[in-house]
Amino acid sequence: MVEILFFELPMNLLGLGISAFIGRFAYSGYAAVASPNLLRLTFAFVSIAIGFAILAAGLLAGEYSRAVTTAGLAAQALGYFFIAFSHSLKSFDFAPPRHFLLVPLAVTGFVIPGNSIEHLVRSISFILLVYVSIETMASYMQSRRTNTLMIGSGLGLLAAAELLSWYNFIYPGSFYIAALSIKVAGFALMFIPFSKFGMASGLGRMNSQIGSGL
Repeated sequence: MVEILFFELPMNLLGLGISAFIGRFAYSGYAAVASPNLLRLTFAFVSIAIGFAILAAGLLAGEYSRAVTTAGLAAQALGYFFIAFSHSLKSFDFAPPRHFLLVPLAVTGFVIPGNSIEHLVRSISFILLVYVSIETMASYMQSRRTNTLMIGSGLGLLAAAELLSWYNFIYPGSFYIAALSIKVAGFALMFIPFSKFGMASGLGRMNSQIGSGL
C-alpha cells in the first residue's frame, strides 16, 4: 500500500503540473487572440489541474479519502465537459452529435459493477472523452495536422485510462497503477502541441491550429 502511495502521489502531482501548464498556454493564447474557444479550454485544464490537486490531497485524507477522491474526479469531469462543449460548438448547430447515440450503450456497461457516485463520475468522464477523441481524430483525417493527431491520441489515452479504472471496480487494485500511468501519459501527449503554440512566437497561430482540433 505504501508503494502505491509513493507512486500515486508523484503521478498526481505530475498530472497537476502538466494540466496547469496546458491551461496557462491556453490562457496565453486567449489573451493574444481573444478566442472564446481558448478561454473554454483554459477553464477545462484549470479544472482538471484542480482535480489532480484534490486527488493528491485525498491520499492523505484518511477516512474521508473516498469523498475527496470523488470530488477530484468530479472536477476533472467538469474539465472534460468544457473540452467536449468547446468541440461541439464547432461540430454541429444546436443538434445532438451523432456519437451521442452511443451514450446509452456506454452507460449500460458502466452501471453494472456498482452505483457509487465515484463510479457515475468516471462513467460521465469516459463518455465525454470518447466523444471528443472521436471528433478530434475525425478532424485530423480532414486536416492531417500532427498537432491534432497528438491531441486526439492524448484524449484517447484518457478515455482508455477511465476504462481501466472501470475494470478496477471489478478487480480492485489490478488496473489502478496502469490507469493512472496512461492518464498522465495522455496529458503529456497533449502538452507537446500546446507548449509549442504557447511560446511567444506561436500565439497567433494557436487559435487556428489547436482550436480546430478541439
